[in-house]
Amino acid sequence: MEHDEQTADIVVVGGGMVGLSSAIALKDRGRDVVLCDPGEARARTSYGNAGVVSRGSILPMSGPGLWGKLPAYLRNADAGLRLRHLHLLRVMPWVAHFLASARTSAWRRAAEALAPLTDAAYPEHRRLADRAGVPHLLRECGWVKLYRTDEAFAGAALEREILSHHGVPFEILDGAGIQALEPALIRPFARAMLLPETGAVGDPGGLVEAAERLFSGLGGRILRTTVSRLEPRGDEWCVVHPGGTIRARQVVLATGAAANDLSRPLGYRFAFAAERGYHRHYALHPGSPPLTRPIYDTGAASILSPMGEGRVRVLSGVEVADRHAEPDYSQIEAAAREAAGTVRLGQPLDNRPWLGSRPSTPDGLPVIGFAPRHPGLIFAFGHGHIGLSTGPITGRLVADLATGRTPSVPVAPFAPGRLLGWPRL
Repeated sequence: MEHDEQTADIVVVGGGMVGLSSAIALKDRGRDVVLCDPGEARARTSYGNAGVVSRGSILPMSGPGLWGKLPAYLRNADAGLRLRHLHLLRVMPWVAHFLASARTSAWRRAAEALAPLTDAAYPEHRRLADRAGVPHLLRECGWVKLYRTDEAFAGAALEREILSHHGVPFEILDGAGIQALEPALIRPFARAMLLPETGAVGDPGGLVEAAERLFSGLGGRILRTTVSRLEPRGDEWCVVHPGGTIRARQVVLATGAAANDLSRPLGYRFAFAAERGYHRHYALHPGSPPLTRPIYDTGAASILSPMGEGRVRVLSGVEVADRHAEPDYSQIEAAAREAAGTVRLGQPLDNRPWLGSRPSTPDGLPVIGFAPRHPGLIFAFGHGHIGLSTGPITGRLVADLATGRTPSVPVAPFAPGRLLGWPRL
């Protein structure tokens, strides 16, 4: 194969929502940008997202409620989490830090750090969708968290208290209010929390593709390839891929759950894990009222999200496993059975469920900042469940860092150094 050598101001590795948003923001600052991504749309975690862009997404999975659920989690008896026990040995730093983060104080600190990020998420998404020519893909319709019993609702009191503290508005609905809001629901629910300041993306994959077209239209270069390694050479970087190299002054690493593959040879071993998630699309039963906004059934630990053209995306809870492991569809099959009791589901519209790996940090905060020992390398990954949601604002922060501006959102809580090596408990 002929060796191709290119040059650029900056190379962005990873073409999901975080990487694309970073590339677009850097082009807006006048930088010569090359984006490296294989171009496999369904392989991007952003493709499989629930499409929820919410100010209220400030509470990580590891919270004080974990301890009460831990016995069920360990037995794989809770729909919210499925463990491949042998795989846990590979992510022990993540497990240790994850358990250490399951405290009220840590939950509050995470919310304090994430609130400015999620406050900016919808406005940045609105700007991106408008610029990309797909304003119809984003609606500010709110989303609903549903509780099957009054006891389950009471158990979420701390969440509501933290949301109130950060000025996130919500409305509490009783059973009649729930039915009036979403006539498609056939399961009785005791209570619900409606978060009105929430956008819904009707086609996450379509939005990512539109962002890619926007980047190309701005003069950005896309190289359809995987990156083999990153080599620092003096004050430059050499980005090595199977067809050649790219020399650049800076590199943005935005490869999500695969970030350790390129950061580890440089001496950065993050306490990191892949939270795998599944989804499948279904038609609603003919004659059923449409589902008008995403809903989270806390009793099933699964989300139902309308995706346009009569489709509903059913999303499972979390599976902690090696990201290369063979799929286990039992979790999404259970979620679909529960969903069929919540709305009138028709036939599946996919031949098989989709599977993707969310990049999970144990404290629930993304990694955004310069590599401690390589100032020309910017990390932007680890957004967990909110990568699609906070991708556009993260892109702006990356561009701020790369161009020497003060970031528009405080990034100190997201510093890479906090997750390097084994956590101190």
